[in-house]
Amino acid sequence: MTFRRSHQVVSSFVVALLLSPPAFALEMPLSSEAVREAYFLGQRRDETMAKFFETYRQHLPAPKSGPHVSTVELLTPYAEAVDLSRQRTLGYSAQQAQLDYQHRGNRVRIVVHVEYTPTYGHGTRGSWKDFQVQLSQQGETLEAKSVRYESVHVGTGGKGGGSWLTGFLIRLEYDAHDLVSDDATVAVDTPDGQHVVATFDLVKLR
Repeated sequence: MTFRRSHQVVSSFVVALLLSPPAFALEMPLSSEAVREAYFLGQRRDETMAKFFETYRQHLPAPKSGPHVSTVELLTPYAEAVDLSRQRTLGYSAQQAQLDYQHRGNRVRIVVHVEYTPTYGHGTRGSWKDFQVQLSQQGETLEAKSVRYESVHVGTGGKGGGSWLTGFLIRLEYDAHDLVSDDATVAVDTPDGQHVVATFDLVKLR
C-alpha cells in the first residue's frame, strides 16, 4: 500500500511537470554553439536573415493623424547576437561574437520605431520623451534597465549629400531573467493619446 501511494505521488508529480509550461523558454544562457550559429546567421545578410528578424517584429498600421508607431521589435539574447553580427563586417569573428556575448550578458531589447507624418513632424511641440513605453507580463510591468532615443535620418543622395529627419527609435533594455515563458506585451502611449499594443509569444521566440 505504501509503495502504491508513493508511486501515485511520483506519477502525479511527473504529470504536473509535463503539463506545466516551462519556467523559461528563451534560450539562456546561450551555448557557444548558439552564439556561433547566431554569428553566421547575422553575417549572411540575406533573405534567410531577414525572415528571421520578421518573427521578432510587429508592423502596425498608420493612424489617421499624429505620429506613426510603425514597428515594435523584441530581441531576445539570441536575436541580439544575430543583430550585432549583422552590424559588423570586416574583422569580426565568431570568437569576438562569443566575447561580446559574455560581456553584455543576457538581456532583452525593445525597439520602438516612430515615424513622422504630415500631422506630426520634427517641429511638432513636444519631444520623443513624451512617448511612454512599457513592457508587461502577466499583468505586471517590468522595469527597464535603460532607455535611450535615437534619431532616424534619410540621406538625400546625389552629389550634395545631406539628410532629413524621418522619425526616431526608442530603445529599452531589460534583464532577460525578469521575463518568463508567456506573452510579453509592449504598450506605447503617444502624446496625442494613441495607445498602441504589440504582443509577442516568447514560447515561439528563440
